[in-house]
Amino acid sequence: MKRRKCGKLYGIGIGPGDPKLLTLKAKEIIDQVDIIFSPKGDEDKTSLARSIIEATTSVPKEFVELPFPMTRNKKVLKVYWQKAAKRIAEEVAKGKQGAFITLGDPFIYSTYIYLLRTLRQDFPNIEVETIPGISAFNAAAARAQVPLVQGDERLAILPVTKDLRGLRETFEAFDTVILMKVGSKLDKVMALLAELDLLKHSVLVSRLGQPGERMIHDLSSLNQFKREGYLSVIIVKNPKRGTLS
Repeated sequence: MKRRKCGKLYGIGIGPGDPKLLTLKAKEIIDQVDIIFSPKGDEDKTSLARSIIEATTSVPKEFVELPFPMTRNKKVLKVYWQKAAKRIAEEVAKGKQGAFITLGDPFIYSTYIYLLRTLRQDFPNIEVETIPGISAFNAAAARAQVPLVQGDERLAILPVTKDLRGLRETFEAFDTVILMKVGSKLDKVMALLAELDLLKHSVLVSRLGQPGERMIHDLSSLNQFKREGYLSVIIVKNPKRGTLS
């Protein structure tokens, strides 16, 4: 009796949005796998991650879009993580090689982290390999020509919460601060940056490597752009030691 080959899942970071920033290893694995799983928000018509991969490979692929609602309710999200893990496990059990693709790096504020945890709990026998990707803030710093840290400078990376918890203290304690998950909180962030006289020491990069990309160095001119918070990264340099010009 012929033994069925073992399947495997790759968690692959595909970069911030520019298909050309996909790593060689990621491209090689994506071309080789049998099936690609891509996360999709409940308000998205199609998966952004999927559209990036479709622009980089000429090899016909089977895509499975896994829905994840835009909510912070962990009980609700847990149901979707479990459904996604079960769907992946079903395909891997057939001997398929699969890839779960995610924007940026898989271990930086990624849905993949929760999916991997669920797989380890519910399907511990599935072999998983994680492939790193270029993070949004690394790509944003490169595009904006902003050195993140040098010498003994300190770097902080944090998501923006509704109440801006910890931002003021972080700006005071670190030379460079990277703000992610800005979204609809952009107006509040702008107000705090203005209060701390940091607008001219900040740069915002929105939709990096995608249609509609914007880069704004002087955030005092940002008031007229109400939707710039979506898919945006803000880099703030401490004016006492920063290198942002």
